[in-house]
Amino acid sequence: MQNEKCKFNFLIFRTILLGLVILVFVFGGCTSRPPLSPAAKEIPVPQQKLEDFRLLATEGGVRQWELKARAAQIYEKIKKTYIQDFVTFLYEEGELTSTLAAQRGILDMATNNMKALGNVIVTSAKGSCLETEELHYLSPTGNQKGKFVTEEFVRITEPDRITTGYGLEIDSDLENGKIKRDVKVKVEALSAP
Repeated sequence: MQNEKCKFNFLIFRTILLGLVILVFVFGGCTSRPPLSPAAKEIPVPQQKLEDFRLLATEGGVRQWELKARAAQIYEKIKKTYIQDFVTFLYEEGELTSTLAAQRGILDMATNNMKALGNVIVTSAKGSCLETEELHYLSPTGNQKGKFVTEEFVRITEPDRITTGYGLEIDSDLENGKIKRDVKVKVEALSAP
């Protein structure tokens, strides 16, 4: 009788243990997190790393832009180049229109558009100066000039005035543009000859 009772307790123990194992597999496999997508598993790796380099872009033998940077990482799969401490010289019809300098940037190699970040300064060939913290350069297309756009605070200094505000769309030569909101203009008095 004692032996049968032990067999019965062992069967109950084994059944309970088997039930717990099944519960762990059934409920342990359920999770609220989605599985990683193939793209999320891949960490982008630059195909090239460059230091102290110069890059020149031409079209039909005519200079479009020139980039000088302290460092860059080129990601060919996503067609992006990440640049640090750079200066870009922008040309239209072979003539220098402006110079863009910033701490960091992203160059889209498919479109030649650029995003500049950190202490962004643009100086036009005529001496105007644009300052902001983030600026997008849209390269020329068809008959349209290259443009700078941002939603950030901007300051434009010209020989006779300083204009500030938020949001901007302006030609790459800093000639024709508009500031979207909170515009303030300080006119400098001209000196008598």
